[in-house]
Amino acid sequence: MTKVILLFLGLLLFTFQVVAQTTENIKIEARKTPLNKVLLDLKDKYGLQFAFDNSLLSQYQVSVNRTFQTEKDALSFLVKNLPLKVEKSGDVFLIIPASAEESDPLPIRISGQVLEVNTHEPLPYSYVLINRNPVQSDQQGHFNFIASADTSYKLQISHLGYFIYDTIVDRSLTRQFFLTPQIERIEEITILSNPVDNSTLIGDLSGRMKINHQISPILPGHGDNSIFNLLRLMPGVLASGEQSNDLLIWGAYESHSKIQFDGITLFGLKNFNDNIGVVNPFMVKNIEVLKGGYGARYGERVGGVVDIQGKDGTLLKPTFTFNINSTTVNGMVQVPLSKKSSLIGAYRQTYYQLYDPTNIKWFRKEKDKNSDDKNKDRGNGAQPSAPLVLEVEPDFIFRDANLKYTFKSDNGSRLSVSLYGGGDRFNYDMEGAYGKNVLSFGEREENQQFGGSLQYGQLWKRGDYTNINLSYSGFERKMSDNTWIENSRLDVIETRRKVESENRVNEMALNVEHSVNFLKGHKLLLGAGAINNQVKLLRHSLDEEVFDINNESPRIYAYLHDELPIGKVFKLKTGIRASYSIELKKYFIEPRASASLEIVDGVKVNAAWGLYNQFLSKTTVVDSANNYTRFWTNSDNSGVPVLSADHYVGGLSLDKNGFTFSSEAFYKTTDGLNRFFVGNKRTEQGFYEGHA
Repeated sequence: MTKVILLFLGLLLFTFQVVAQTTENIKIEARKTPLNKVLLDLKDKYGLQFAFDNSLLSQYQVSVNRTFQTEKDALSFLVKNLPLKVEKSGDVFLIIPASAEESDPLPIRISGQVLEVNTHEPLPYSYVLINRNPVQSDQQGHFNFIASADTSYKLQISHLGYFIYDTIVDRSLTRQFFLTPQIERIEEITILSNPVDNSTLIGDLSGRMKINHQISPILPGHGDNSIFNLLRLMPGVLASGEQSNDLLIWGAYESHSKIQFDGITLFGLKNFNDNIGVVNPFMVKNIEVLKGGYGARYGERVGGVVDIQGKDGTLLKPTFTFNINSTTVNGMVQVPLSKKSSLIGAYRQTYYQLYDPTNIKWFRKEKDKNSDDKNKDRGNGAQPSAPLVLEVEPDFIFRDANLKYTFKSDNGSRLSVSLYGGGDRFNYDMEGAYGKNVLSFGEREENQQFGGSLQYGQLWKRGDYTNINLSYSGFERKMSDNTWIENSRLDVIETRRKVESENRVNEMALNVEHSVNFLKGHKLLLGAGAINNQVKLLRHSLDEEVFDINNESPRIYAYLHDELPIGKVFKLKTGIRASYSIELKKYFIEPRASASLEIVDGVKVNAAWGLYNQFLSKTTVVDSANNYTRFWTNSDNSGVPVLSADHYVGGLSLDKNGFTFSSEAFYKTTDGLNRFFVGNKRTEQGFYEGHA
């Protein structure tokens, strides 16, 4: 009886073992199918986890129709007779070349360019992670990483608004990496609660913020001014109570922050209608906001920096984009001229008068109840009790245009020419009768912004990159404000106010930058250049000259910026920028440093410090009636001193499971602020200096 029981138990144990084995059976059916697709099918059917180079495995086609008892047997059969091998790390199967274990001890170089899959547009400042070592691509999406020899490298590439590129690399390579936009088109739905959109990248570095231009059409502020309305929604930009005609970053005054598009400095951010931004939203590809504590490669400002990169244009097929709204008509055309070059153009303008003629009541004199009859027949000296009605006839127009040509060679070099021109004109006249007098008012304002840039980039064999940028930018503003009274009885015209002003500023700049890459993400930037600003300022009041300034400010500069990762959790950036003003015959040294420490996974502490100088800025002119007007002027170190600022920045950020929390604090001091008082009974005429 005992033998029977033991035999039964043995058969039962054998049955359980067979059943257990059959539940692990892996069935594969494929006929001349790329190996990467076969592995993806196994992932979907059996929940297996793989890591492999998708491009490499797509080159091998396999044919199989059989069942395997274990995952290892199935994978070993698939890579049989192929130069591949299978390794297991935890629950993940690594498919790597068999030759990897015989690789020489020479350093591995992983470099390439990050592009958008639909248009082949370079994606600047993309975030690259290689075995937890962070690397950032440059303005044209190029990156280069040098590491000691290892079996394999996990490569992740991310860009705000795009799906993450994730793969395994086992050897040195140089190639293009294409990212897919993270946009899903769905049917119209009713939203009951608002999900969190990945609209910004905040907290990665001190004072740095990146805005996702891909989703700007669905965020508040979409339209002709979507770029700057979107910026004004960001923390630290245009604080409460400040004016809306400029980007004021972290409390900086107007003109203290720099806005540049394709390397072209934009002076004319303000136009009469602030609902129309100076940059066409159709042309924008990338937006970087540096609020303070930024590195040595940026200069010429004591406030923040907004660096906007324009699109290069598609190389695949012609496209046309059109938009009409309540303000302007906007169109953009992209035409590939060859497999390596493209042309993109955009044009906007108002298509009707935004301001209608109207009547306004200038003032009303209260009636005296006891003197109504006395004033009925009063002569010319009497003031009417009825309000003065003025007829206002405004005239407004805005237009701008962009044109850009880009050529990309097979060796990684790039040449682009970007042109921009635009502006607006506003004027109005109003007139009203006042007894025997006719009051007339007239105001004119005209803004013009124009510029161009020539950019050339050269990728070298070692993965280093050289950028050359030659740019010109010009801005002109003309204003006039006149008030006069005409007496019909005496036939006399009396001019009460007559102010005419003209302010022109231009900038010619050359910048050459070269990047050198070392082991494990260590990167060195060396740059040098020259810049010259010319300013013309004319201002007359009642035919008397208030200002007649015509000068220039040539400067040369050089900078050194070092990025040094220390381990995988600490990153140190140090740099120095030196400028020499030829006109002032003086050197200006600006050291800068920043650090980022990842305390635990997803939690970072950031800090930064730097000195900054500015040679071209806006000066406030205060007339005798305390009216404020601002003009561009060059520093002369006497009436208009060189601005200087200290930045201290600290921050803490948390990024976990799609939730981002960031908190930053800053302390800034700015010296050299000035105003010009025309003079009155209490204030003498001249420049007055202060600090903040």
